[in-house]
Amino acid sequence: MHREDSENIKRGFDFTNTPILNQNNVEKFKSLTQDEPELLFEIFNSFIEDSSILVKEIELSVKTSQTEKFSKGIHTLKGLSASIGASRLFQITDYLDDINKNDNFEVAKEYLPLLIECYNELISDIKKTFLSK
Repeated sequence: MHREDSENIKRGFDFTNTPILNQNNVEKFKSLTQDEPELLFEIFNSFIEDSSILVKEIELSVKTSQTEKFSKGIHTLKGLSASIGASRLFQITDYLDDINKNDNFEVAKEYLPLLIECYNELISDIKKTFLSK
C-alpha cells in the first residue's frame, strides 16, 4: 500500500461521533436483569476480564508483527464489543478487521493507540455505570 493510500484511509473515519456505549443496549440489559442485578454485574465484569486479555494479545501481536494473532484478537474483540453494545470499540475493531483483511497490517497497527484509548474509556464507563456500588 502506498503512503498516500494509507493517509486517505485514516482521514476517512472519525470514531468520536459514535457513542462509547449504545444506550439502547444498556437499557435492554437493565430491563432484562432488573430482578437480578448481580447478573448485570457479571455480564460486564466478564467482558472486562475477557477483553483485557484480548487487548494485551493485540498489543503484543503489533509489537511482534504477528498478523494472524492480530487478526484473531481484533475479530474476537469486535464480537465481544457488539455483544454488550460497545459501539465505538465495535466500530474501531470492525474498521481494523477490514483493513487487516485487505493486507494493510501496517495501517491497522497505526490505530493501536486509538483502540487502547477507546478501550480505556469504555472500561471506565462500564465501571462507573455498572460495577460501582
